[in-house]
Amino acid sequence: MKEGRRLTGEADRHSPHGGVSAGLLLVGLHLALGLLLFDPTLFPGGDNAGYMILGDSLASGQGYRDLYLPDAPLHTKYPPLYPVLLAALSALGGLQLFKLASLLITSLAVWTTYRLAERLAGRRAAVLAAGLFAISPVLLEYSHYVLSEALFVTLVAASLLLLDRQTKQGGGSGGQFLLTGLAAGLVAAALAFLTRTAGIPLLAAAILFFGIERRWRPFGAAIAVGGGAAGGWWLYQRIASARYPSASGDSAPGYLAEMLLRNPYDPAAGSASPVELLLRAADNAWTYLTVVLPQSLFGGAGGGLSVEPVLIGIGLLLAALAFVGWAQRSMVRLGPAELFTPLYAVMLALWPSVWTDQRFLLPLLPLLLAYAMRGADVLGRRVSGAAEAGLGSAVPAFVIAAALGLGAGYSVVSKTPERIGCMARYRAGDPCDPADFASFYAAARWASENTPSDAVIVSRKPRIFFWLSGRRGDLYRYSANPDDVLEGLELLGTDYVVVDAISTTTDLYLVPAIRENLRRFRAVYDEGTPPTLVLRFEPEPFTAD
Repeated sequence: MKEGRRLTGEADRHSPHGGVSAGLLLVGLHLALGLLLFDPTLFPGGDNAGYMILGDSLASGQGYRDLYLPDAPLHTKYPPLYPVLLAALSALGGLQLFKLASLLITSLAVWTTYRLAERLAGRRAAVLAAGLFAISPVLLEYSHYVLSEALFVTLVAASLLLLDRQTKQGGGSGGQFLLTGLAAGLVAAALAFLTRTAGIPLLAAAILFFGIERRWRPFGAAIAVGGGAAGGWWLYQRIASARYPSASGDSAPGYLAEMLLRNPYDPAAGSASPVELLLRAADNAWTYLTVVLPQSLFGGAGGGLSVEPVLIGIGLLLAALAFVGWAQRSMVRLGPAELFTPLYAVMLALWPSVWTDQRFLLPLLPLLLAYAMRGADVLGRRVSGAAEAGLGSAVPAFVIAAALGLGAGYSVVSKTPERIGCMARYRAGDPCDPADFASFYAAARWASENTPSDAVIVSRKPRIFFWLSGRRGDLYRYSANPDDVLEGLELLGTDYVVVDAISTTTDLYLVPAIRENLRRFRAVYDEGTPPTLVLRFEPEPFTAD
């Protein structure tokens, strides 16, 4: 226990400004690498266009609406904080400004990670953990995406940092401290939830923390703030959904319903059973530890390390060290971070396997690195027999950090020529988009000039299509029954459909419906490599001239 106090107290003994220089250096490093690897092109996922559309809707005074849908209903899936930020920035610029804002936010995430890791594991471990986070390929990648991940991970780290100071050992006493530290931590947690509903484990961790410590006033405040944020968003969703039912007759499932589906891209497969959820959790946990975690730190398939045993070994070693560090600190000081970590990990494990991805691990990565460096320090002390921190006990942490740093550095070096070339092509008017998406984007631009302004166009990426074309539309139904797909098109009042090369779901669901009803479709556009088709959808079967 004394060793635990020395570990956790290392940060506390330093002056509040002692880590400023180290933290700022790491922030500067991340900024420099983020600019070097900056990607000016449109992220092809679709969520980014959705956020920007919501931002435009707010900025134009139309409310929180999905302007891309035919009836422009109130939006009910994404909480509003990130679109509010985009709306505020839209008066000053567009896509590139949004991307630069993401880089500034991820830089702030590096700073908050450093300060949080300093409390969780001490100054030396904080430098290593935040340094690895600053150069991690996953954070650098999301530093130029117009997505909510950057804001979410920053708010999560900031909330945990502020709330950790409320522990009995952390100095959380006095009315003024309660009003400032506690309020700021709870507000940051609420804002994290209002950025992504995946912030619900953070709200739960704050409530559990004060409940376990039997500090009833902060406990009540945490319930009030968390309940207000979650309850307010839930109430808004219910009212908005009732007021604006889907024009196509389809109701988009909420996050909880999606979590229970066997496959969100095949709703007909139904929901998973309890046994299936347990098996999924085990499979997802293994994938996150042995694939997603090492790739997040090395980039791609391990930054060139394609040998699977190497990736598995790195992931399991980091996980083991992180568990040691988490368990050791939990025995000394069970803080909000120690509660949030397993709660968020369980949520990740239960999420549908098709969505197992680095973006969902990103909020947990700062904590895993901090605990891993603490665990490595514990290991170093055990091996060296040192009672206090010293060079001998620091060897495992430095070796692990050096190995991970070399992998991340390799990823940066390997990507740099491509990104510099991409920037040059972008400035010359030749964006370096993937070929299939470039073809899709070209079809959207064609539609903006060659279809009526009120045309309804159904496609696999309706938000991106609207962002580029200004034509409203929706996604075709995910149904293997061609009649169901056709019914969805009719209910939407569809004028055109897009047959793309970007997704297998188009071939799986839309193309069979077209083949079964060829007389209802007429090709009006067929361009690109690979080709993208735009087909006119006729209210009645047309008669060939």
